[in-house]
Amino acid sequence: MKKLIDMHVHTNASDGVLSPEKAIQRGIENGLSGIAITDHDTVTGALAIDHLTIPEHFTVIKGIEFSTMQNNKEVHILGYNLDVYNEDLQVLLEKIQKFRSNRVLKILEKLKRFNIILDYKEVQGEEPPESIGRPHVAKALIKRGFVQDVSQAFDRYLAKGRLAYVERYKLETKEAIDLIKDLGGFSVLAHPGLLSEQDIYSVLEKGIEGIEVYHPKHSQFATDILYDLAKKQKLIVTGGSDFHSLSSTNNNDIGSYTVLIDPFLESPLASSI
Repeated sequence: MKKLIDMHVHTNASDGVLSPEKAIQRGIENGLSGIAITDHDTVTGALAIDHLTIPEHFTVIKGIEFSTMQNNKEVHILGYNLDVYNEDLQVLLEKIQKFRSNRVLKILEKLKRFNIILDYKEVQGEEPPESIGRPHVAKALIKRGFVQDVSQAFDRYLAKGRLAYVERYKLETKEAIDLIKDLGGFSVLAHPGLLSEQDIYSVLEKGIEGIEVYHPKHSQFATDILYDLAKKQKLIVTGGSDFHSLSSTNNNDIGSYTVLIDPFLESPLASSI
């Protein structure tokens, strides 16, 4: 039987709905041999597994998903097996989280212009996430009946160029790639099928070590092209569900997109207890 890992899972440390413990349990129930916890701009979810008892047959890789900027475009960089305990990393992430919080406050101020009054605590929810962002605002808008779903929230208010959009602080793409390498990890370009060919090659030139070939938003055509590119450039091939939650518009459960786990078992920073 093939041993599979979902290399792209979000928890409630950022904008996912499951705790790290429940995400792991979901992966086990779905027959996986491991998951990678890759929350947005935080390693709180990854650190949480230190306090969990994980079955011997299951591996959890500590990771992160950095939101970065390249040529005035947003590019997401996944980092795996990096030293999540590093003090300089913690200082940087704390800085990013402060910018995220301030950004949400500015979004709420803009929404007031359209008679949409949301309280910051309301956006945080009952279990405040370490990394707060637009998806949390979207959920609050849905709960209050201002929009029907997340797509409408972004299309009407939160996407770039929309009524309540606020720019945020981001690392430069190369800065994130170099940081991950300096911390002993390996970097992967997240969902490259959403980028132009020019943008992909620009990231490759910055020293990225892998490509997320398998992703729910990739067509089969894009997947084939990305796989060939990864092999040609001798890059690591990864894939994952990009799991946040299950809903009527999103059936990408943990384990719906995977890769073989074997190449990723060697890391000393993978947790298999």
